[in-house]
Amino acid sequence: MLRKVFLYFSVGYLAICLFAGAFAYIFIPDKTVNANNQVSELALEDAGSRHCLHCTLAASHPENFVTRYLTGQRSIYRCVLDETHTSNLCMVYLFGTDKFGRDVFSRVVLGVRYTLIIAMGAVLLSIAIGGLLGGLAGFYGGRTDQLISVLINVFWSLPTILLAFAVIMGFGRSMGSIFVAISLTMWGDVARLVRGLVLRWREMLFVQAARTMGLAEYKILFRHVLPNVTGSVLVQSSGNFALAVLLESGLSFLGFGLQPPIPTLGNILQEQYVYAISGKPMLAWIPSIIVVLLILSFQIIATRLRDRWEVNKAV
Repeated sequence: MLRKVFLYFSVGYLAICLFAGAFAYIFIPDKTVNANNQVSELALEDAGSRHCLHCTLAASHPENFVTRYLTGQRSIYRCVLDETHTSNLCMVYLFGTDKFGRDVFSRVVLGVRYTLIIAMGAVLLSIAIGGLLGGLAGFYGGRTDQLISVLINVFWSLPTILLAFAVIMGFGRSMGSIFVAISLTMWGDVARLVRGLVLRWREMLFVQAARTMGLAEYKILFRHVLPNVTGSVLVQSSGNFALAVLLESGLSFLGFGLQPPIPTLGNILQEQYVYAISGKPMLAWIPSIIVVLLILSFQIIATRLRDRWEVNKAV
């Protein structure tokens, strides 16, 4: 019963995070690009505080419904605190404000979006690399297997953070380089799994029959063998999502993630962790709790999928 409660909570929490990340600009109070509207008078306000602002247009940019609600409001407004409370632009800061006077709730929601995008991209890239190389190693064997196995062992033996540092320092702090950096730390596990499964499937009778019929080797591999290992790969990858979130948050916390003002959970925590011991602990706790719950949810779902898959295999 308790396992089901944890599972339902994990699925519900991830569903909320995915919905919030996908439709962030529809309901967050700060609709500027990257939720970067700075009001210095509102620095370090407490959670739940309400203030009215007086905003004037500083720079106009063309906008439409799609860009406004997918990437944020491109026009720039200068806002100051309206002490008279006569302005119609009043906001409730659910999580308070940071040292720049930005709405923490808006930035955390966008941070979930960027963190999940990076994690998803890294996991998909690791599946592509690991699935292809693992499939080739297991199906063809011989020198191909030896060469790819050495490559897997080399990447597998490198410290995760140092490998990510090297890639990011070499290619810069862009979303693409972070995708590559995180995926290079995970593809080895996928390749090992695929190689072991393909070694078993290539001895099946339907593979031998396909060879007897003269079907090309690559067609047998990609059309008949690899589709049979996708279930196990998906189970492995569900656990890799947790690792990807952890790595992205760690890299951003150390200053190797996306550059501010782009918000991710890691760089929000990096900006605000000092307040944990200086009178504003909620600013540090909020992104920390969200990261922990994301990792925990992915792990619980991965464990459930692994248990269910093993049962189905046994049956």
